[in-house]
Amino acid sequence: MAFTLMCVHPHPDDETLACGGVLAQAAAKDHTTIVVTCTGGEEGENLGGIDLGGRSLHLVRQDELAAALNVLQVTRHHWLGYRDSGMVGSDANTHPDAFAMAQDEEAAGRLATLIRREQPDVIVCDNADGTYGHPDHVKAHTVTRRACLLAADPAAQIDGDVWDVPKRYVHTLSQTRLIEVAGGLEAHGLASPFPSTEVVMGVADELITTRVDVSHERGVMREALACHASQVGADSFFFNIPEPYASLLFDVEEFIRLDCANPPAEQDLFASLEP
Repeated sequence: MAFTLMCVHPHPDDETLACGGVLAQAAAKDHTTIVVTCTGGEEGENLGGIDLGGRSLHLVRQDELAAALNVLQVTRHHWLGYRDSGMVGSDANTHPDAFAMAQDEEAAGRLATLIRREQPDVIVCDNADGTYGHPDHVKAHTVTRRACLLAADPAAQIDGDVWDVPKRYVHTLSQTRLIEVAGGLEAHGLASPFPSTEVVMGVADELITTRVDVSHERGVMREALACHASQVGADSFFFNIPEPYASLLFDVEEFIRLDCANPPAEQDLFASLEP
């Protein structure tokens, strides 16, 4: 039986970094996959040092996203229509079009309309702290949680048939896993993006309800990430982390289920949906 997975992400490239494995895996199993991107990534930097060809980074990132979605075989994509808010404390936080400045109810209404249109069986968004505190990641969590409620509310003044998303998740990272990766890299004299002595990312292992083995999708994920060439250059940590740490970091995607009080341990986002 085919299902529909919707993943809501703040910027171009987040879909691959956070959920590339489950998106590719779902597509390979003939499920419908939907990606919603909340902003255009205007505040990104050309970290890859590529030739933009005279175009704005915003337009380049649109093309990069389209290429990555094609690699992941995503069925449909939607822009939510906001501007990148930039990192915490930057001037971009207060730009009138910034996602961080949007009224929660207005932004949630836009997303709820898409939820009613697409009727996903599973929806995934950022966790409450936005993984690393970026304003747009935090906002994506807040807006998605509210949008699910609006989509299921018959009294909500939004278009489309009422839809109560059966399964809702946030994607996350095990703090134990990050510490192990960081410690291993440091022991070999390699740089780590999350020093083991001061890990602030990730959550306690016992909070994670769902671990999906995406090891078979690692090549597809790498190809999709390479499409985001302005954001992830060839010398990036993501392309150069040695084994076994690459396997430890990328071969499992972790989630916390939100739609039930005592969720069982799962290895599949679509578990229990079969009639």
